[in-house]
Amino acid sequence: MLLRLFLAGQGDFKAVLRRRSRLLVLCIVLGVAAAAAGFTLEALGAPLPNVALGFYAGTGTGIALFGAVGLIAARRTLRNEKKLRAAEIKETDERRREVARRAASAATLFLVLLTYVAMLVAIAVDWTVFFTLITVVMVFAGVFFCCLVYYDRKL
Repeated sequence: MLLRLFLAGQGDFKAVLRRRSRLLVLCIVLGVAAAAAGFTLEALGAPLPNVALGFYAGTGTGIALFGAVGLIAARRTLRNEKKLRAAEIKETDERRREVARRAASAATLFLVLLTYVAMLVAIAVDWTVFFTLITVVMVFAGVFFCCLVYYDRKL
């Protein structure tokens, strides 16, 4: 949903699907690299807990599968004019786009609030976790303001 929201374009829907396909290929490459890193680290006997190695393998596999399924769907849509037109109508529907924007906005707000609550707990429990969380919030704020300036000039 978010991928469709942020990669939507005006005009040629085929070009939108081609751009999306390139991003999905990147997802496949990054996913395979992460999974390969997990399997390689395990084979080399890296001093990492099993949960870390499983994280590499699991998230890498998931991201690669997401990219592969999305790429197959995009390619099928590009080859079939009926599917192409139906997908274009569905993705350019203003109501659906507004629902996705509001959902992303609300999720961002809740995530920031939950992170703040987690910082309140973490400062009393573990400084490393607290500094990690506050760094995430600062990076988020920086990215948010950069995007704000970008879109203020672009739109």
